[in-house]
Amino acid sequence: LERARKFLDAGGVGPGGCTGEDSCEAFCNDILHIDECISFAEQNGMMPPDELEEAKKVQAAIKRGVQPPSCGNKKACDSYCEEPSHMEECIAFAQEAGFLNDQEIAESQKVLQAIKRGVKPPPCRGREACDEYCGQPDNMETCMNFALEAGLMGEQERGDVQKMLSAMKKGVKPPNCRGKAECNTYCQDDVHFDECMNFAEAAGFMDAKEAEMARKTR
Repeated sequence: LERARKFLDAGGVGPGGCTGEDSCEAFCNDILHIDECISFAEQNGMMPPDELEEAKKVQAAIKRGVQPPSCGNKKACDSYCEEPSHMEECIAFAQEAGFLNDQEIAESQKVLQAIKRGVKPPPCRGREACDEYCGQPDNMETCMNFALEAGLMGEQERGDVQKMLSAMKKGVKPPNCRGKAECNTYCQDDVHFDECMNFAEAAGFMDAKEAEMARKTR
């Protein structure tokens, strides 16, 4: 509603003569119209600050002569850049446009090199989707194997993950939680005690004597 009011206050006509959300989105999705659309959005407060900042980074990169991915608009590029075969092109543009910090650049390059070596990535697209996919216990083995092959973990993490993979291969499922903090809370609940103990012992995080004592004391 707020955007609609701003649009009416701007005269009810947007870039390229568009007169509504669908026609304006169609016009502004084309990267050739980026200057006109950013100018209109900024003058009339039509974009949140973070989106406007991102759009300006794309605009500035193109003006510097950086070649954008061969996809043409935001929606198409979201799909295009999630394909492993296009990752190199998209990472290069994201780096030049300033979308990635040093850590993200390093991680992206590791992922890219792993894919080039023939390591199959998890069947998910985009960081949020992959976080969700890899958080499911049934998918953890696939994701952990890729992370190991891509070198995305430190020595301590590698050791822990290899123990977890060993337990999974024995048929022991990990607790139904994600990340150390969440699993600490999850496993402190007595309802989940046996589930967590069985996995910790199978993975070698506890030896048989420690596990026996923990079961006795709960």
